Amino acid sequence: MTERHDDLIDEGVLRRALRLEQHERAPHFDAQAIAALAARTRTAPPVLVVALFASTLTGAVAIAVWSALLGAAPSFLDGVVAAALDGVVVLATLLISVAEIASQPAVPLSLIAALGVAILYELRERRERAHAHAS
Repeated sequence: MTERHDDLIDEGVLRRALRLEQHERAPHFDAQAIAALAARTRTAPPVLVVALFASTLTGAVAIAVWSALLGAAPSFLDGVVAAALDGVVVLATLLISVAEIASQPAVPLSLIAALGVAILYELRERRERAHAHAS
């Protein structure tokens, strides 16, 4: 820790930090000039009034929009949940009827397996004919 810490930054470090090329010059930041410019530049009162009015108007519009959204959210979500529930009921009704048919003793598992084999056979036959006609 015998290095001397001063306010100067190495030029190479500064160029890498600012991503300057070798031929470019680093910008000169003069704190006194910036402070003098800030002190000299004053915001006019009409500009402050307009900014305050715009901020107030923006806040009022935001409050109105969020209040409307939060007021409409329960009825909207109720409709979404009701539609989803109706879809679940339709799907459950279909699945229960399919399960009941499959569990009946009149429909043995061999018939379901035969149906699957017939479907696969037809798909294979259709694919081979389509391939034969294409060439």
